[in-house]
Amino acid sequence: MKILLLLIRFPLILSHILVGLIILIFYPRKIARLKPIHHLISLYWMKILVLLFGLKIILKGKISKQSNAFVSNHISFLDIIVLNSLIPSNFIAKSEIKNWPVIGHLSSKTGTIFIRRGDKNDIDHVVDIMKNYINRNKKIIFFPEGRIGNGVDIKKFHSKLFNCISESNSMLQPVFIRYPKDYPNNIESDDSVCWADKSQTLIKISLRCLGRSSTKVMVHFEKPIDTSNLNSYELAKQSANSVSESIKCI
Repeated sequence: MKILLLLIRFPLILSHILVGLIILIFYPRKIARLKPIHHLISLYWMKILVLLFGLKIILKGKISKQSNAFVSNHISFLDIIVLNSLIPSNFIAKSEIKNWPVIGHLSSKTGTIFIRRGDKNDIDHVVDIMKNYINRNKKIIFFPEGRIGNGVDIKKFHSKLFNCISESNSMLQPVFIRYPKDYPNNIESDDSVCWADKSQTLIKISLRCLGRSSTKVMVHFEKPIDTSNLNSYELAKQSANSVSESIKCI
């Protein structure tokens, strides 16, 4: 069964990525500026990718239409596929991804904001770009832990990137993600799709998902936070507490 699924899904994934590259290369600029069309193409391209990977999303809570910024814990590269299939948005990602074959090109062309970790000047520059996106009513998603987690506990949310939305008129929505071992019988985090385990690679996780009948993903959208009277430290703390509470309620 595993081999059969791999034989079916693997070429379909490659074909789908090729289609994405072709769209990005030949996509007319005038159409790209029309946000509804651009977002629809991105949304359904990601939804097909979710289907091909065999990801089954278990959704809890509602996506806030008033929120322009979303923060989430980070477990795997699959997080980006899952969240983008639900919210057409721009991600903040480490600068190394820009140099990855194919994925780096796709990320660059779809508006990903790259950040050099540990570079204070670059962080300030990225925050300015994020503010600009939010002011233009674009949605952004970032992972404020600054590292890969395990879906079991939440690391400290770094406050610097929250400057993009603090004391603004926007709403911020925290999100919790976990890949359970055997939902609903066993909701412990599945280490086999977790990047926190250094032995796991993008290729290993991809092949593992492609060979499974399905990989469950729990996505919890928490209550949006009003940012108008909160500074970046307060936003980081409230967001982390919200995600931590979601873990306790599982």
